[in-house]
Amino acid sequence: MALAQRLALRLAQWPMATRIVLLALVPMLVLVGAGGWWLRAQMHQSLLASFEQVLRDKAQRVGARLLVGPQGGLREQGGAVDEFSAIYGGWYWRAQAGGAVLRSRSLWDMDAPPTAAEPARGSPVLHLATGPMQESLLAYTSAVQIGPPAAEATLVVYGPAAQLQDSMRQIDRTLVLAALALMALAGALAWLQVRVGLAPLRRLEALLAALRAPQGPGADVARHLAAPTGRDLQPLQAELAGLLAHNAHVVARARAHAVDLNHALKKPLALLSAQASAQTLVPAAEVQRQVAAMAQLVDRYQARTLSDALHAHPGAAGPAVDVRECAGQVLQMMQRLHAAQELDWELNDQAPPGPLRWRGERADLEEVLGNLLDNAGKWAASRVRLSLQVQALGAPGQGAEGAALVLQVEDDGPGMTPEQLQAAGQRGLRFDESVQGSGLGLAIAGQIAQAYGGRLELGKSAGLRGLGARVELRGLV
Repeated sequence: MALAQRLALRLAQWPMATRIVLLALVPMLVLVGAGGWWLRAQMHQSLLASFEQVLRDKAQRVGARLLVGPQGGLREQGGAVDEFSAIYGGWYWRAQAGGAVLRSRSLWDMDAPPTAAEPARGSPVLHLATGPMQESLLAYTSAVQIGPPAAEATLVVYGPAAQLQDSMRQIDRTLVLAALALMALAGALAWLQVRVGLAPLRRLEALLAALRAPQGPGADVARHLAAPTGRDLQPLQAELAGLLAHNAHVVARARAHAVDLNHALKKPLALLSAQASAQTLVPAAEVQRQVAAMAQLVDRYQARTLSDALHAHPGAAGPAVDVRECAGQVLQMMQRLHAAQELDWELNDQAPPGPLRWRGERADLEEVLGNLLDNAGKWAASRVRLSLQVQALGAPGQGAEGAALVLQVEDDGPGMTPEQLQAAGQRGLRFDESVQGSGLGLAIAGQIAQAYGGRLELGKSAGLRGLGARVELRGLV
């Protein structure tokens, strides 16, 4: 078992083309070898059976000429001249009845050629023998009736085996050459099949190698991998394109987080630096306040990084989030944060009755709501309204799986001009330096919405006449 596992591991390390060719040629080799061996045995047996029939016919002809002499000896009738008359001509016979022995003239002074006890391979009745000239013979033994008077004699007929053996060797050479030619043809066809069959993989490999080239396709990975490589590889090609595009998106988001954090930390660091330049001692309360602000920023972006990792591996996501409970908590937090402004915070639940759960990270939902509500609280005159809605997606009848969560935050503040609405959401962009903030809230909310297949839309609130922010998040359970 261990030997088989080691062999399988070693075979797995071989190139795919080599394994495919071996899988094609090894069964072919076994089939050609077994078939060739069986065909050889059948042809040899046919030749031996034909030679055996020749010797049997000659034995009957010789046996018909044998007689018993007056003194009980054996003699040949007439003086026939045939292949058995030429001395050492290769055809011999020997008859024995009791103690009487009679030989063909061709044996001359030799009593009997040495004969093997075991039958020749492929024939149960023929035996190998050695003639007077050390030539190879085949012997056939039969019992014949002679007379008068009636007697039984043992007759052994010998025939030259050289021509038969040459024919067998020629058959062997022909079969070997045919097998080699067949294997060479099978090898060429297997190589051609591998070349043609693996060509799509080589084209896909070339496309992937081009991605790492210094002058590669850049961010347009999906279009680059859309080049045709073959129908069989289209699913794999599409999956690779999606995976690479997703990874590129995750890397872009990670870079954006680093830029956001860098931009957000500049303000508290600049304030500390300015105070340190203006006076020798900086108040401890101010240092603690700015340090706490920086720690909060670091924690926020650490949570965003964890959320990105969960997006890259959806199976790591936790349980669904209760949207109503989360929205209520964030709204209460905003009321305490902007308590000095004495704003009217309203929760407008327009979603259907029953549980309202969203398949995503709670930190993402809290950050979207927190950024939009905080932004509305900074600019509102007296009222902020949060609306919860459910929007159907795709064909009707898909249920909750075909619905999106819609969050709408409105205020009665000054709103934005068309130019400001067009520029809103850019990282670090602030329209009023007198209002505290980093200019990242809308950009972060839009980025989170895109991560869940949704979007952020800004416009004028129809009810409160201020800014209206509408966020769509996919994944409603």
